[in-house]
Amino acid sequence: MINLFSILIYTALLVSSLGIFMLLSKKHILSILIGIELFLNGINLFFITVSKSYSNDAADIFILFILVITACEVAIGLAIFLVNQRINKTIDINDLNKLKDF
Repeated sequence: MINLFSILIYTALLVSSLGIFMLLSKKHILSILIGIELFLNGINLFFITVSKSYSNDAADIFILFILVITACEVAIGLAIFLVNQRINKTIDINDLNKLKDF
């Protein structure tokens, strides 16, 4: 019989794997940002599952730290996306080299 702990661990592994796949295979900035979000949310799910299964709340601080980093990453990534879209009129990751002059 499969218990809830195994289901949550496999779900965290699946979400993290999908995030890594999107991060490495996509060429658009928004897809890469979504991949990073999926990867970090999978890590958060893993930490929550492990900390609650052992009745240890020490991972909650680390999860909060990851959420703050994720929010900063989204803000910076969207700013780069908007500047790239405004200057290059594209969302391709290969055109980010043209932003060096600005």
